[in-house]
Amino acid sequence: MRVATRSRTQSQRARWGARFLGAGLTAVVALGVDASPALALPGPPSGDAGVQPVEVPFPGGDPVCPRGSTALRINEPFQEGTRVANIPGDGTVTLTIHGADNQTFDFSITGASAARQVFVKGGPNQDLYNYDAAHGFPGGVAADTALHAPLGAGPDGSKFFGLSHIDFCFIPSPYNGGM
Repeated sequence: MRVATRSRTQSQRARWGARFLGAGLTAVVALGVDASPALALPGPPSGDAGVQPVEVPFPGGDPVCPRGSTALRINEPFQEGTRVANIPGDGTVTLTIHGADNQTFDFSITGASAARQVFVKGGPNQDLYNYDAAHGFPGGVAADTALHAPLGAGPDGSKFFGLSHIDFCFIPSPYNGGM
């Protein structure tokens, strides 16, 4: 009776290394596939000003604005149409909510204020729109269009999260006589 034997051309160390490499690659692929639908992205830039939002964690609590600015939070419900809110101190901000899913909005400010930052909360995080000198807007802005919450909703993550609340950080406006 003849018995076939397997030749041992690989060392024990090489076989264990290959096993660990295979297990590591399997774990990376499994985690990457499992986590990818949950990842959110900031989405495209705003319309008129072309500001690219940055997705930031929502810290909870009241709005946090840079020193020298005034905070205003506008809470849901957000329904298609126009909504006006008073700015503490002076002026109003007008929101125009678009679409049946209420996922994007425009804003315009009247009075002596300008927007320095706008945080748009939706899903677990929020998109930050910076209208400051570092981003080409030394005096803030009096209006912008097509703002939205982060991407990540829907079965494939390609929709904006619904609007939860919008935080404005206002400064005195060089455009409307506030400086």
